[in-house]
Amino acid sequence: MRSILRFFDRNRGDTLVAERPVPDSTGVTLGAAAAAESVPTSGLIVVETTLQAAEARQATLRVFLGEAAKPAFEKTVQLTAEPQQGWLAVHGHLLGNGPARLRLELSDAGGPLAERTLTVKARNEGPLAEATRDSLKRTGVPAVIDLCDAGLYDYDDPGLKAWYDRAPAEIEAHLAHLKASGAANDAEIAALRQFTEEGYLVLPDVIDQPLLGRLNAALDDAVEKKIEGYEWGVSQRLHNLHNQYPAIRELWLHPTVLRMLTLIFEAPARPCQSLTYVFGSEQQYHQDTIHLTPFPAGRMCGVWSALEDVQPDSGELVVFPKSHRLPRVYMKDADLAKVTGDWTEFGEKVVAVWTSLLESGKFTREIYRPKAGTVLIWHENLMHAGSMRLDREKSRRSIVGHYFAEGAVVYYDSSGMPGVLYEGELTA
Repeated sequence: MRSILRFFDRNRGDTLVAERPVPDSTGVTLGAAAAAESVPTSGLIVVETTLQAAEARQATLRVFLGEAAKPAFEKTVQLTAEPQQGWLAVHGHLLGNGPARLRLELSDAGGPLAERTLTVKARNEGPLAEATRDSLKRTGVPAVIDLCDAGLYDYDDPGLKAWYDRAPAEIEAHLAHLKASGAANDAEIAALRQFTEEGYLVLPDVIDQPLLGRLNAALDDAVEKKIEGYEWGVSQRLHNLHNQYPAIRELWLHPTVLRMLTLIFEAPARPCQSLTYVFGSEQQYHQDTIHLTPFPAGRMCGVWSALEDVQPDSGELVVFPKSHRLPRVYMKDADLAKVTGDWTEFGEKVVAVWTSLLESGKFTREIYRPKAGTVLIWHENLMHAGSMRLDREKSRRSIVGHYFAEGAVVYYDSSGMPGVLYEGELTA
């Protein structure tokens, strides 16, 4: 079995680590910072923390929302002379829309030791955000968490089911409405129908030749510079090159891709990360759901862009049509603790579940060999893989992006970490 170790890495380029805070007079340090202090943020608002004390001691960390006297979150922490970096996540849906005050406090039996106050900007606009907020309130989801887990959310609520995950008659009614209203043209409707039936859609000739040239030049430069220690010929992916290369960022925010994703999500689509490949990944078959996890379900898509004509035996992408209708698998379903470093048990238990699901459905295995410039968009739950590189000399230049619907809760169920989205201006 080929490992999927660390396939879905957090977009570290967009995270914010608290600057070095000054210790209070008690000798205790409480640092806190959030990207949402300056950028309106949808979904989870991540607060990066730094805790430290001149001498080791136990304390309680509390978080207060607004002027509330009762904390929304508290836990016991062990303070040491070494700074401890951590995070908390606030369900921004529960803050409303606009600025909100957060107060963090460290205290012990003798009283407060340190305090920090942040004003964050929550952006929760549109029907999806409203439906998500209503669900969080109705089911009593905590406003502040320090571990993300699928068990927090009401995934069984039929009212939150995406249109493309509904019954065929409802899907056809939705597509008919798009056509009658002029919201989508015939080609887009055909692509959307393929997405609902097969679990993916294919858009040819999305990337024009000038952009393809710039993309391949960027990849050549990254290889030459051995970014992330890259060595020629290995199946290594390069993370978030959109942060370094304008051409990759242009593809990441491509208006044609964003438009199609917006038609799928019925909400703006926001990218999460990019993964760039020179050669095939050779990754085991998997669903993205357990790694790149939205609530409500269905509000994530993968986007696979070909930078060259994909050749036979190059380690081509493999998809399993119609497998997106399989049950979603979360960590709680596999009775697994969050992965903090060693993925061995994950591979043993979750891959076994995926294998059983594939075998029970007798799904066909389709090899994908697109022309350069073609884009494939897949449903979050579609089973897919990287085939074996039978010819090690053949490259398979491609870029993968993962996108979430604005208004959803975004997290990584496999690791328990919060998701980080691009919160800047969208081109579509």
